[in-house]
Amino acid sequence: MKLQHFLELLENHKIFRKDSINLIASENYASPFVRAILSSDLGNRYSSDYYGGTKFIQQIINKTESFIRELFDADYAILSPLSGNMCDLALILGLTKSGNKIMSVEAGESGGYPLNYEFFNRKYLPFHFSKENMNILIEESIEAIKKLKPKLVIFGSSFFPFPHPVKEITQEFEKRKTIHFAYDGSHVLGLIAGKQFQDPLREGSPILVGSTHKSFPGPQGGLIVTNDMEQYETLSSTFDIDLENGIKLTDNIHAHRIAALGVAALEMLEFGKEYASQIVKNTKTLAATLDSNGLPVKFKHLDYSESHQVILDIPSTNDKNMLRERAENIGLMIDSGIRLGTAEITRMGMKELEVKEIGEILARIYRNDISEDLSWRIKDFARIFSNPTYCFNNIGDLPS
Repeated sequence: MKLQHFLELLENHKIFRKDSINLIASENYASPFVRAILSSDLGNRYSSDYYGGTKFIQQIINKTESFIRELFDADYAILSPLSGNMCDLALILGLTKSGNKIMSVEAGESGGYPLNYEFFNRKYLPFHFSKENMNILIEESIEAIKKLKPKLVIFGSSFFPFPHPVKEITQEFEKRKTIHFAYDGSHVLGLIAGKQFQDPLREGSPILVGSTHKSFPGPQGGLIVTNDMEQYETLSSTFDIDLENGIKLTDNIHAHRIAALGVAALEMLEFGKEYASQIVKNTKTLAATLDSNGLPVKFKHLDYSESHQVILDIPSTNDKNMLRERAENIGLMIDSGIRLGTAEITRMGMKELEVKEIGEILARIYRNDISEDLSWRIKDFARIFSNPTYCFNNIGDLPS
């Protein structure tokens, strides 16, 4: 009975998500190849040469690293992080010491990632930030860095509609080797890979980190890329499987995840520019549709967004949760921050025409205009766009 009930839960989830449309900005849909690799024998294996039987696994990891280096035009890649969060831990533990100051975008209304720096005995400093333009204030932040002297400055955010002024800030500190700059591109990694959003490594951030399952349509995990050998050696050491001196952040980097990431990277090399460009088109279409239908969409004066995110201006937590619940009841998935994402619907092949209709449906939910069964319209969309695009459809599509 226990197994039967458990299998029913799995099947219920499968049907539930199959009949829904996902506008959650932190999720995406991996291709059938990526999913197949995640369920392969690699999922049961370790990768260290301490164990026998890993010679092909090590070659797979090396190949995936080469694909990632090519994709991001980087000299070095680290694939050990199991999440974007763990990438940030590598930055903290590798580049700073106890008591050091770290500057990043503040959580809450500024939309920064809510990492507890104090837990790691680091002192937190917020960027000076414009909530009206949802971006870092350049001159004020430069002055704060000069005055307060953080050891590490991290660009990037969780609510991330616009590129950050990486070049404008880092160029003021080119000769100051005591400050480390990094860019957390967890949300926009697929857009960066698709040459659409911004290019942190060329704009002055020596390090780019991020999640591989948000706008980047891969397996859950993280990666770090850099062109700086010293930074590479420092950060990679935080993941070393060092049996003599002790293991640090990981002892098993999940070979099936890295192999799946390899295929996702090849897909992005092949289709990434088209995919990323369509994401931004869909974002602007969704935002304009919602705006014209009376929803309070933020940043109209900046054309809403340059990423995969549309952000609504709904201050009340109760109202946000109510909208999320109403949307979920008809099969439309959003988060409680009312940060709408277009990465997954773009991945599933939707373009401006479909996105406009989805926006109109969401507007009706917002107005509580559910005089007809909107769930059937969502279900039809979900079944029509049930297979991902911008990916390899059969083994013959894979590049040699």
